[in-house]
Amino acid sequence: MKKYKGIILLFAAGLVIMAYPHIAQLVNRELQHRQAEDFRTVLDGMSDSDITELMKRARRYNEDIHEDLDGLRDPWGDQQALMVSYNETMGFGDEDAFGALEIPKLNLHTPIYLGSSEAVLSKGIGQVEGSSLPLGGTSTHTVLAGHRGMWTKTMFRHLDQLRPGDLFYVHTIDGKLTYRVTSQQVIYPDETDSLEIQEGKDLATLLTCHPYPQNYQRLLVHAERER
Repeated sequence: MKKYKGIILLFAAGLVIMAYPHIAQLVNRELQHRQAEDFRTVLDGMSDSDITELMKRARRYNEDIHEDLDGLRDPWGDQQALMVSYNETMGFGDEDAFGALEIPKLNLHTPIYLGSSEAVLSKGIGQVEGSSLPLGGTSTHTVLAGHRGMWTKTMFRHLDQLRPGDLFYVHTIDGKLTYRVTSQQVIYPDETDSLEIQEGKDLATLLTCHPYPQNYQRLLVHAERER
């Protein structure tokens, strides 16, 4: 009888171990959704003058990016350095959500943070250094990076399921922006031409590692804002 109890316990332990990542992913998905909603709560606590000043600095940053591009930085490169200090320029550190990304088709609703350091990507979606801040606007191109999948978080694991015509939303300081997917592309880390600003257009690209789990390329989902 003891022998059978031991087998049952081992079997039960195996089931728990196998189920844990799935349970953790569900819990973290709900947590990320709440954190994305908290972004709006924080804004509600800001004065109109503070929001106006923040938007002014953010728009100025995007204008500087448009006028003086130094190139994008691969989020998973060996050497990462911020083009600017977001803390000094925007008053935001990598612990502060700057917005939220919502992809209904993937059941994803997660905070957006400035920068794409490992600290940022371990908890949400990061705005890639050298791209426009996720605010929308003519002649802007924001690039939002996320892990292809973590043991306890799905993140951009199923990004390849997005197809031309699919919609996603970027919730910003200034409201909700709607983007429609236009294409999907696979590149190597140093091939960044398609991530540059295109004059007169309002673009957003979602970026993750590819192919999963080898991750030696990058999967891009390009989108243009719906007016």
